[in-house]
Amino acid sequence: MAALFSLVVAAAGWFYALYSRLPEVNGEEAGRLNRKRQRLRRAGGVVMMALAVCFFAGFWTVDWEPPTKAFYWIWVAVAGLLAAIVALAVADLGLTWKLHKALRKGRGFPLD
Repeated sequence: MAALFSLVVAAAGWFYALYSRLPEVNGEEAGRLNRKRQRLRRAGGVVMMALAVCFFAGFWTVDWEPPTKAFYWIWVAVAGLLAAIVALAVADLGLTWKLHKALRKGRGFPLD
């Protein structure tokens, strides 16, 4: 089950980093925000792929009994990567909100 979960997370990260497309927007402010969002999403995809590798390593490459230093470091890395994903998602959400406001103030929001 852990290996399957790692594979799914890696595939999601791969898609998020390489194939996630953002809507085309007009205007300098909206374009700048959209580029920032794209960079954040790519960084999130890379972090997701690193999380998948660490998660797989945590279950399959280190000894649980007795726990070794490598065991602790891998699981600390997993916790740190999860925190990084949450931080990137919150930043993306904030930029999405700013983009929504900028487009609403301008020519109208295309998703209304």
